[in-house]
Amino acid sequence: MHLLWWNERRRETWEQVRDRMVAETSAFIDEGLRHPELAVHIPVVEAGRGDFPPSLARAFWDPILSDT
Repeated sequence: MHLLWWNERRRETWEQVRDRMVAETSAFIDEGLRHPELAVHIPVVEAGRGDFPPSLARAFWDPILSDT
């Protein structure tokens, strides 16, 4: 099944790839605008002003990388 998907994608023209990428990006942005409460807040520290403790890295990445 995986190879079927790969073969279909290999036959795409550049225009088809571009159109698909634009459509996927548009759908992603639309969904984000419809549901801003689902947005992931990305913590920020100004460069050269400090760093994140390991606990913050775990608190940020664990929900994003989890299967649930």
